[in-house]
Amino acid sequence: MHRPPSTLVAPWQDNAKTNGTSVFAFIASLSGFVCFVGVGGALGVVLGLIARSEISRAEGREGGRGLATAAIALGLLNVCLTVIGVAVGITYLARPTSSSASRSAPATTAPVWSAPSAAPRAAKSPTKAAPPARASRESGNRVTNLGTITLADISGDLETELVNQRALAAAAGETLVLWLVVPNCKPCDGVAAALTSKETQKALTKVRLVRVDRDDFQPELDRLGVPTEKIPGFALLDSRSHARDFIHGGEWDADIAANIAPVLGKFAHGGYTKRRHPWHGPVRDDETPL
Repeated sequence: MHRPPSTLVAPWQDNAKTNGTSVFAFIASLSGFVCFVGVGGALGVVLGLIARSEISRAEGREGGRGLATAAIALGLLNVCLTVIGVAVGITYLARPTSSSASRSAPATTAPVWSAPSAAPRAAKSPTKAAPPARASRESGNRVTNLGTITLADISGDLETELVNQRALAAAAGETLVLWLVVPNCKPCDGVAAALTSKETQKALTKVRLVRVDRDDFQPELDRLGVPTEKIPGFALLDSRSHARDFIHGGEWDADIAANIAPVLGKFAHGGYTKRRHPWHGPVRDDETPL
């Protein structure tokens, strides 16, 4: 009995061979994962599409459609992963480049010049700025008005200059006080600094201080009977410029205006009677200084 032609099965239908292109496509897609190269995945997608086309045209004589489809899927996945990996790599490489650039040119602060600190200035007087608080006398003759106090620095012949200063003091209604100093004398500097204070300004109102360097006028001072052992020293003079009263810096404690002003004020105006170091007049040739 013969089968109908419509039911006959062709011999090649039972033994359909696998399409070779689909096999290569699958291998290409897998190689992309093994080597982490997107080219393999792209090739697998292309070969998979070709394999599917060949299998369709073979009309059942070739198999491997599933293998081709798997190659396409794996190829697409490989290409996507490769693109993502490249993007991450570019981002990672760009990050150290910017940080290294910032490290290569660190922000620095420009050096700032600072002005040298200046010593405190003496307080200003109503008429003229006070001279520096130092004990050495000014060069030449110089008169400085320190508020209510007149400060005269003299040079030349001491006795002649004292006569001139006494006449100027009398004309101005001032009391003349001779002030003995030496260079580099801190107590002398303390007195100079105190002259512009409120206490000293009030205590020495209408006083003319004649400041002389003891070392410049030692013979003249000895002749006028002015003691020179204790510095700073202050002398009141008579009409012949001889010492008639004398005190020195040992009459107060610290060399500040609060201590200096009361002593000098009372001394200049003849009211300083209770003393730590009383003065008993000029030393004669046969006496020893007290």
